[in-house]
Amino acid sequence: MKGFKISFFKWVVISLICIYFGFMVGKFKQDILLHKVQLLELDTTSLTTENTQLTERLNFIQAEFNAEQEIHEVLKHENKALNKALDASNDKLYFYEQVVAPELSVIGLNVYSFSVSKGEEEGTWLYELVLMQAQQGRRELSGKVEITFAGTDDTEVNTKDIKLRELDPNVESTFKFQYFQTLKGSFTLPKDSQVGQVFVVAEANRTNWSRAQRIEKIYDWEGFIKNGGADLEELAIQAE
Repeated sequence: MKGFKISFFKWVVISLICIYFGFMVGKFKQDILLHKVQLLELDTTSLTTENTQLTERLNFIQAEFNAEQEIHEVLKHENKALNKALDASNDKLYFYEQVVAPELSVIGLNVYSFSVSKGEEEGTWLYELVLMQAQQGRRELSGKVEITFAGTDDTEVNTKDIKLRELDPNVESTFKFQYFQTLKGSFTLPKDSQVGQVFVVAEANRTNWSRAQRIEKIYDWEGFIKNGGADLEELAIQAE
């Protein structure tokens, strides 16, 4: 009986030691986990702060980028407007150079320019033809001008030639000037017409001081329509 009590006591002591050891091991692990949790909380706080700073920096950079884009667009439009104004100024300068210095250009009657632009009404076009003469001791020059819209080779549509005087009853078909003259007007082509080219023919009358002269220019109407009416390009006339 005495041996049983001693064994029981040993078992109890060993059990208590095991329980205590298990408790200490568990507490140690818990302390380690708690420390890791605290480190993770610190990392989370640090990352949150860093993320906030990065977000603010990104927003600042985005705002700067947007501002630079706006400035770039403004400068782009200003540059485009300045280039346009410069081109217009150069055109005027070139034109007046031809007027005051005829030796710089071809002597006699010249078709300085022919331009077409869209009118306010759908299908309406505005035209402007500038005639000039370049010669020393200019005298009054007179003659007639004819503008013709020539059809294409497409046989399935209306390809007949159309005179501008058929479209614009107020068109000026004659000219009379000493330096230059501008002929303006508007027209509307028939809906079923298919125009390929525009022929501008100006003929100066013979006088006692100048010979008769005929000037012909050809413009690419088909290409003009394809590019949205932006630029009416002059075509080279092939020598016969």
